[in-house]
Amino acid sequence: MSHEATERWPGFSETEALEWSRVILHHSPGPLPASIKAQMSAAIRRGTPVAASGWARTAEQARDCGFTPILYHSLFAVLHAIDPNSFRSHPHHRQVTHRNQVPGVPFEAELWQEWPRLVLKEGFSPGTAAELVLLFATST
Repeated sequence: MSHEATERWPGFSETEALEWSRVILHHSPGPLPASIKAQMSAAIRRGTPVAASGWARTAEQARDCGFTPILYHSLFAVLHAIDPNSFRSHPHHRQVTHRNQVPGVPFEAELWQEWPRLVLKEGFSPGTAAELVLLFATST
């Protein structure tokens, strides 16, 4: 891995950094201009891991909770199908916006730490597991 990529993705192999780059680009924790996302997407297609502020920390927190890049993508895919108005704890309510930028949604490790276990070990579908986590978070 290049020195720059190693600095941006400490503790990740080049393959891991590329996989996390790909998924976090589509589900980034913070807002980014569309033009920057397009440049990052092109770099990823060339096989170069990229990162914006907080991406490696987000990936590390997710990985520590049992997420892989595929599970991370799955979580955010099912969240798009869940009406944010149904749950006060839905991450859409904490979406980070900035004028003229694509919004971001922060990954909340404390909220989602049980989701991989519910899917992988308990056999819940990703959508049902997400609703259970949101329901529990709303009731506490």
